[in-house]
This record gives sequence, C-alpha cells and structure tokens, in this order.
Amino acid sequence: MDYESDLLMQKVRFIMESPSERSRYKNLESFQEKLKFIKSHFVMSDMAVRLLERQYLLTPGRQEELMNKVDSIIASIEN
Repeated sequence: MDYESDLLMQKVRFIMESPSERSRYKNLESFQEKLKFIKSHFVMSDMAVRLLERQYLLTPGRQEELMNKVDSIIASIEN
C-alpha cells in the first residue's frame, strides 16, 4: 500500500508544482472544495481517485492527514 500511497502523493505533488494550480488550491476555503479540486484535476486518473477515497476519505482522521500531506508538499515546493 505504501507504493500506491507514494504514487498518489506523486500525482498530488505534480499538481502542486504548478504555481497557478497551487494558488487555486490555496485560495479554496473548505475541505470539500479542496478535495473536489484534487479529485477532479485532470492529472488524477480514475484509479488514483478511488485510491484517494479508499485511503483517506473513509475516516475523518485520515481526511485531516491528507490535508496535512498536501500542505507539506506545498511547503516543500515553496521553500
């Protein structure tokens, strides 16, 4: 499962490497808006969206973990 998670986070990192996409994401206010942005992004395949849902969206604590990982990716790109 770690490989799948890494693959998923690689896709998220690829999205966030674009300054315009990163800005769009950061300007979203709610968790639901941010999640919709990630899930509907053209980089995300059906498999990646299903993996995202299975790994992070079934449990509220995992949802927060996902947002923390995305924030960490953004921070590492911007530094």
